[in-house]
Amino acid sequence: MNTMKRCALTLSMVFAAACDSVPTQITQPSHDLDASQAASTAVLHVPRDFPTIQAAVTTAQEGDIIQVQRGTYNEKVVITTSGLRLHAASGVVLDGTGLTGIGISVLGVSEAEPITGVEVSGFEVRNFERGIIVGFGVDVRIHRNSVHHNVDKVLPTMLGDAAGIELLTTRGSKVSDNRVFENGEGGIQLRVGSTDNMILGNTVYQNGTQRTGNLGGRGILLTGAGTNDNQILSNEVLNNHGRGIIITRPLNPTVAPITGNIVAQNRVHGNQRGGIAIMLAATGNSVQQNDAGGNALSGLAPCYNCDLVDLSIGGNVWERNLGAFNLTDDCDL
Repeated sequence: MNTMKRCALTLSMVFAAACDSVPTQITQPSHDLDASQAASTAVLHVPRDFPTIQAAVTTAQEGDIIQVQRGTYNEKVVITTSGLRLHAASGVVLDGTGLTGIGISVLGVSEAEPITGVEVSGFEVRNFERGIIVGFGVDVRIHRNSVHHNVDKVLPTMLGDAAGIELLTTRGSKVSDNRVFENGEGGIQLRVGSTDNMILGNTVYQNGTQRTGNLGGRGILLTGAGTNDNQILSNEVLNNHGRGIIITRPLNPTVAPITGNIVAQNRVHGNQRGGIAIMLAATGNSVQQNDAGGNALSGLAPCYNCDLVDLSIGGNVWERNLGAFNLTDDCDL
């Protein structure tokens, strides 16, 4: 292994507001390093210094950068060290052919002991069962990845598998500028107490390839107790085998409904069921300024031919959206 030189880095992240006209405050996670972290940062190169990505990840210390050079890597990657930045050069493919499970896992120990400040960017992640998963994370950034053709390989297929990008009990994180397509179940999913996250500027299309029979796939899903106060902004959600964007959880009198989520200025077209749907135990969510015409192509119940669908317990805000809305339009025949 080549000798690696530790060098000082000064990093600053400049985030632009997602939508100037959204009448809600938009918050952004921070990824700046303090002086002590910057002083101890090392850059680890794959495959020059390490033969595999996982070998570099295992060796790296908090605050280090891992640079992966062009090539196809047939391995799974598990990150459990906070502050790592995993960057792929153009042409890096993480390929799951012959493997099961998850392509890239970013994992904390628990909600009380989360993994923080990790960044994953630039990868093509394909042919796993799930693409990129963050569990018990805080201030994680997943951006500029291409995540596709991840399908459940063990029959019978299980609900919730085969997602492109998924956040589980993760907060204050950002999923941006990714292409997420042709995954077996869903594109981008937020589950089980994922809160204060931003899903921004992604292109999410043709997901649900293993659910074409019952059209139960989805582009972007928010579900699970405590999945509150997330922002779904300026995404393109197209031609999914099911619903485009859906906020839902089963009715349960012992648990509070999903609330405080914002869905704004997305383009949602060509999905087989409702374009944007809020269903069951969900209230206090806001759907604003979305272009959502030309969905519900299947005409199946309960969305029928509606682009915008509210079949929840009520109390959600719908303003200035394009598309037929089941609460105001006769689109259910």
